Amino acid sequence: MLRNPGVTRIMGSQLVARFAFGMMSLGFVIFISRTYHSYTLAGVALGAETVGAAISGPVLSRLIGRIGVRRLIGATTAITSILLVILALVKLSDPLVIVVGLSIGLSSPPIQASVRAIYPHLVPKSQQQRLFSLDATLQELIWIFGPVLATGVAAAVAPFAVMVLMAMVQMMGSFLFLINREVGTTKIPESTTRLGGVLKNKAIMGLVVIGALLIGSFSGVEVGTVGILATGTAGLVISVFSIGSLIGGFVIGPRAKNAKWLTGFNLLILAGYSLSLVNPGNPWWLALCWFISGLGIAPALGLTAMLVSVVLKHGDAAEAYGWIMTGQLAGYSIGAAVAGYFIDNIGSTSGLWVASIFQVGTILACLIWLPSMPVFGTNDQTQSIPVIADQH
Repeated sequence: MLRNPGVTRIMGSQLVARFAFGMMSLGFVIFISRTYHSYTLAGVALGAETVGAAISGPVLSRLIGRIGVRRLIGATTAITSILLVILALVKLSDPLVIVVGLSIGLSSPPIQASVRAIYPHLVPKSQQQRLFSLDATLQELIWIFGPVLATGVAAAVAPFAVMVLMAMVQMMGSFLFLINREVGTTKIPESTTRLGGVLKNKAIMGLVVIGALLIGSFSGVEVGTVGILATGTAGLVISVFSIGSLIGGFVIGPRAKNAKWLTGFNLLILAGYSLSLVNPGNPWWLALCWFISGLGIAPALGLTAMLVSVVLKHGDAAEAYGWIMTGQLAGYSIGAAVAGYFIDNIGSTSGLWVASIFQVGTILACLIWLPSMPVFGTNDQTQSIPVIADQH
């Protein structure tokens, strides 16, 4: 698969371009809480950024076909980077901090939607599942090393340096991604439906719901683990979640032959969640449970992305990826709020119950919507989609 021209370059450069997002949440909290001495402001500003990203996801993704990948990502990267630097270097009033946070979210470059719309043009159809699985697997590196880098820079230099670093990484990564020849020559057709029209497709609506519930379960895992264990230990235990995902993405993900595998991957995740309830106070047991659950994460996310490319024509796929991201952001926010409420009012282990309940919902959604998913084959004779010159 990696021998196909452009695959390695595009996959590597888009990971760098998206790396800043791995530092965003922790970077916001560290910088704003220490500069403005208010965790409330930090939380509200981060929430505003998340809302902005949720709104802009499908809107900007829809514009990919109309404006072109290079123009759209170039412009949004410039806006986001400038706003990050302003936030880092200029002392703002509290309301302006929130407005800037919202604006950063609204201008977030749709890199993931762009690259996933390009992927089907790079490899034969028989290799697309492997490509999407590898993409979902490697993105775990963003969430493993991003927070570590953010905390390290804040401690070694200063909190404002984290924001400046995010801007620099965003600009450098987007540049490396956009100079790829395939980014400029791959024609992504403009969507012919109204905004939100892709949600009328039953399969796409199902993938949005499945993604929201699945990512919502992650928040129960993270908030619940932090509520049970000491902060340092919790961070190490949660990192095993991503390690399991990395391994699962390489070992299990490429084996998926049809949409039904999505239910199996989610059952594996639920198995780990359920086992965690046996001895939640033991960090070694929790780490083992999160490793088991992690094995299904990258395969599930990779197969979800693959199904979008099969269900829709390429002009509409980018917007669908935007809606799926919006659903995931909403699911995580709702899951975190519910887990926090239950932990405060019932007990620390209730966050793990929230994760399990969300995951049961994910499996029920799979059973409801997967029958509407198309069958994708593994015919090795299938040729890759030709690349058409981009006029933008």
